[in-house]
Amino acid sequence: MDDEKRMVDTYEVKHAIHVGDKEILFAVDDAKPDYPYMVCNCTWDNPLGIDHYFSAAASADYVEMMTEFTDRVTAQLEAVKTERDKISIPLEPFTLEHCIPNDYGERIENKVVVIRAERLRPEYRTADKQLVLATGGFGTHANSRGRAVYTVNLYSGKESRWNREDILGTVKPEHMPDWAKERLKQIQAEQQAKHKKREPER
Repeated sequence: MDDEKRMVDTYEVKHAIHVGDKEILFAVDDAKPDYPYMVCNCTWDNPLGIDHYFSAAASADYVEMMTEFTDRVTAQLEAVKTERDKISIPLEPFTLEHCIPNDYGERIENKVVVIRAERLRPEYRTADKQLVLATGGFGTHANSRGRAVYTVNLYSGKESRWNREDILGTVKPEHMPDWAKERLKQIQAEQQAKHKKREPER
């Protein structure tokens, strides 16, 4: 059975490369002789995770559009390199030897856990993307049918949702980097401050 064709309006996607925070698409619609080739960007950075296509360019010149496609991919690669150059911590990824393996019989809420490298995009399989504080979700409970694990990234502070199976394990205390210990204290202090604000006055 053939895979379902990916379409952007009437254009069929022929090439797609995801680098960093965007996917770059090259698509074709032979029914449009004036501009059969189209290049656009795609992201999913919205609450529903719906494809968002933007910055479209179209032409009848294949070489022109393929050049546009490769230029955009190159720009994304450069953006990732620039982002990586700003990171001031060791990037070597965490592996199973650095963890207490994920045990579904254990509660992981309020613990620092490691995201499996293979669950991250290849360009993001680095330590700064792996270490997170599990803050809640049914997936943090022991023997839960729920999968959702809500987290805060220790390096960036970004909040994300993962599934319990995305977690490699709880980081072993002896492998917790100093930078992560400091960030954990900051994040926990911020969470306590938010909690106090929510408490009703007596």
